[in-house]
Amino acid sequence: MRDPNERFVHNAMVVMLALAMVAAASATAIHWLSPFHQPLDVIIPPAMFVVFGSLLIALFRRPSQVRAIGRCALLASGVALIAPTWFYVTQSVLTPGIELVVVLPPISSLLLILVLMVMLFFPTRQAFRIALLAWVLVAWPVLIYLLLHPLEMETPRGRDLLMAYGPALVLVAVLIPVQRGLARKIELLTSERARLEIIANHDPLTRIANRRPGEQILQTILAEQIPAGVIMFDMDRFKAINDTYGHAVGDQVLQTVAQHCDGLLRRGECVSRWGGEEFLVVVPHVDAAGLRNLAERLRSAIAELVVAPATQVTASFGIAMIEAGDNMTSVLQRADRALYEAKRQGGNGVVEQPPEATGITSV
Repeated sequence: MRDPNERFVHNAMVVMLALAMVAAASATAIHWLSPFHQPLDVIIPPAMFVVFGSLLIALFRRPSQVRAIGRCALLASGVALIAPTWFYVTQSVLTPGIELVVVLPPISSLLLILVLMVMLFFPTRQAFRIALLAWVLVAWPVLIYLLLHPLEMETPRGRDLLMAYGPALVLVAVLIPVQRGLARKIELLTSERARLEIIANHDPLTRIANRRPGEQILQTILAEQIPAGVIMFDMDRFKAINDTYGHAVGDQVLQTVAQHCDGLLRRGECVSRWGGEEFLVVVPHVDAAGLRNLAERLRSAIAELVVAPATQVTASFGIAMIEAGDNMTSVLQRADRALYEAKRQGGNGVVEQPPEATGITSV
């Protein structure tokens, strides 16, 4: 369940089933402790407790089936609402002296919860049809009964049922589409924000990270004092490639080199276009030998690339390990000095700059 929406539905379903179990257990205890109770009062609540408990166990065992389990829970809830409603309405109509406002269990709020769950697990049009069907099967008999029995309708319980099955339910049905519209707008804004972040953090030509995320990763490594190093490399004689073959070929060289180097890195390692034909690789959790080996692999891989019609493409590499007391400026300066020395030596090589810039060691 990597999709955030699916995780939300799963968590919501767990909470709903758990609360339904608590409600069913409470109703079971209340009815069993009551001196007078109807047969349905002592049958439906414990049966619903068992059903909801079984669905909760199934949800933990098969979380991918969350929507199917949700529909089963809705069906069980619908049966638990429809059965007592019709039973008590029929009993009140056929049996003199029995008032619906007295014998009907407190299930009016459950219909509102059922409608909300329907709106969560079904598309809008289908949800409205199911909600309308639930209203007809559960609320309509009670409303008709109350209209035909004005004395019961005027009681506090009667007015409560009238409001719950009338205006309150209509209000919920009206507000749900509004909420869905707002949710869709929020999703669109989230998607647009993610798209803009990708644009802001990626180089449009090479499609790898640009300087901004490279600096952020390096700052994080420095702040958390993670053992790491940096590799700075620059394409050799790149101006000659542009002058000889044109900027289109030069762009193709940069794209090919960037994508190839990116494919050689492990998870957590980052290559970013630092500027022009210069790139920076930030390598966390590495020692000096590992950093040198990675730089050599990148150098060798670039030298083996064929980007027609250009001749052999090579790059010069400068590497520097991050030491205690380093900041971004100091470590990048060491890598840059090592890169300069690699270029001075003729290019297509790797040079390491030691922490104390008193000498330069060729690798």
